[in-house]
Amino acid sequence: MKPMHADLEFAVRTARAAGARTMKWFQSDGLIAEGKTDGSPVTCADRDAERFVREAVADAFPGDGVIGEEFPALESTTGRTWVVDPIDGTMSFVHGVPLFGTMLACLVGGEPTVGVIAMPALDECVAARTGSGCWWYRGAGDPERARVSERSDLQGAMVLTTSMEYYSEPRHKRGWARFNELGARTRGWSDCYAFVLLATGRADAVIEPGVKLWDIAAVPPIIGEAGGVWTDADGNHDLHAGSIIASNGHLHTRVVDVIRKG
Repeated sequence: MKPMHADLEFAVRTARAAGARTMKWFQSDGLIAEGKTDGSPVTCADRDAERFVREAVADAFPGDGVIGEEFPALESTTGRTWVVDPIDGTMSFVHGVPLFGTMLACLVGGEPTVGVIAMPALDECVAARTGSGCWWYRGAGDPERARVSERSDLQGAMVLTTSMEYYSEPRHKRGWARFNELGARTRGWSDCYAFVLLATGRADAVIEPGVKLWDIAAVPPIIGEAGGVWTDADGNHDLHAGSIIASNGHLHTRVVDVIRKG
């Protein structure tokens, strides 16, 4: 691996440290989840991890903006903004399921250039910077290059989503149901872990409706540098569309077509 750029090194270190902070609450009897206005849960662990990231950004890159799930946005004076989801998969977290992670991205001029997904309960992380490859960390070992799968047929492909409760559009529900008819295998290995599986070749496509910027800002650098492709559910490159489809690239047009047409 080439020496890391300062922004990627910071993102990896900070996301992994923020994720590690959440572990003192994971599977704890004292964990209390509160309901937010949108019905999703939030915990003291979410807030603690996001505060940690915000403080780290302020210390390392004064003037950079921060957008996070739990606190108001901090405007950038440098043209660079960090986007953090302190616990992506809070529902998994509060139920003691290890498929949650910390997501951190860096946007320059509104475009994501750095992305990290750290999975603290699994001691696993993927990280990428545009033009520098995607890297897979497991435990304390050296990172290895992450690459998407080579599968080019929906027959036998592994297609992931988080939950059908996020499928508010009938056409998307119909499209998801068609994947099994087309010979694909579908699973709910959910939230940010689905993108880790895709980037490391263990899944072939991920479909997520009902997402916010912090849910997906880290995805474009990770999936792109791993050799894959991402769009929204209508095939456009729009981080604010409220949906994302990511794939190994070989299946992308087909997957988007199935979801879009229903």
